[in-house]
Amino acid sequence: MENSDWGKTRVLDGTLTSVTGTKDFTSIDFPSADVSATPVWIEVDLGADRAIASVTLHPRTDTGGTGGGAAGFPVDFTLQVRADGGSTYTTARTVSGRPNPNGAAQTYTLSSATGRYLRLQATRLGTPAADETTKYRLQRAEIRVV
Repeated sequence: MENSDWGKTRVLDGTLTSVTGTKDFTSIDFPSADVSATPVWIEVDLGADRAIASVTLHPRTDTGGTGGGAAGFPVDFTLQVRADGGSTYTTARTVSGRPNPNGAAQTYTLSSATGRYLRLQATRLGTPAADETTKYRLQRAEIRVV
């Protein structure tokens, strides 16, 4: 789901914190944190195959999560890569049980990852936003790829 306030283009706009009212990248909402049956993901097109040393995920910062911390930061997720012209993804990093980052950016190193496309695929979502206490979403202010 995208509109003028939230969408995948905002995750690469260079703004590392959320702009009030925009929600940056926000997925559709889910009734529970467990989305393992239908994982939610966002894909970034890097334009060409390239080596990827690390990925930094910047959480949504314009509003807090229900009960504190950052809203929409995934708990269980993978970082996957796919080559230009390829049809399958390779998991470059698996993260499980990630504590809420409380608004701080999180950097994940990748070893031997090369691809044109980077996908963040979540199977367990984090804390809902304080203004949507029953809606679980994948939310990002920015994804930085090095």
